[in-house]
Amino acid sequence: MIWIYIISALVMMIVSLKVFTIFFSGAFLNLIMRFIHSNLETVKMKLFDEAISNIKNTKKNSGNLEILELGIGTGENFRHFPKGSNDLNVSKLVVSKAEEMVGIESNSMDVVVHTFILCSVDDNKKVMNEIYRILKSDGVCIFMEHSVDLKKKPKKYIQSIIGPLITDCKFINMEKVLSSGPYDHLELKFYQINKFWMTLVNPIIYGYGLKKIK
Repeated sequence: MIWIYIISALVMMIVSLKVFTIFFSGAFLNLIMRFIHSNLETVKMKLFDEAISNIKNTKKNSGNLEILELGIGTGENFRHFPKGSNDLNVSKLVVSKAEEMVGIESNSMDVVVHTFILCSVDDNKKVMNEIYRILKSDGVCIFMEHSVDLKKKPKKYIQSIIGPLITDCKFINMEKVLSSGPYDHLELKFYQINKFWMTLVNPIIYGYGLKKIK
């Protein structure tokens, strides 16, 4: 009998969270993302430095890189942009689905950045193909995403249920998704946020993909 009450309580909690996120999704998700980003600052700093260093034959030292960030949010990544990019100039604001960036010319971007967006798009393959299309030769895509935990089955099960109920986020095998992308060279790394309340977010998968000169 007690299990009936426990299950009922869990269902009510999940429904309440879903209703909460429907009406207060902006503030709720912004708060969650601020917590996540605040625990990844050191990792992101190293990631951006390493990825940008791979760009050759560009104006990387002048701060005049053409940078596109998908799902810019509250600008949590701005502080990690290359030196000289502090005075950000939004040359063009494009409102479109990441799968169909028709407003952006092919071979026009030195750097594309995306953090925690592939979990909520409709077609990951189309997104990565679009990123590759708009990157210049020798350009780089810098990414950081969360993934389903394939090593812990109970956690994987919870992620698959809780994620879609609380937000529009899907917990998927992000390593497989990123590895199947069109990049000519791919660097992947994993990270665990060492905070109990961030358990469901782990593991974090991050790195960069290069479009080689052809």
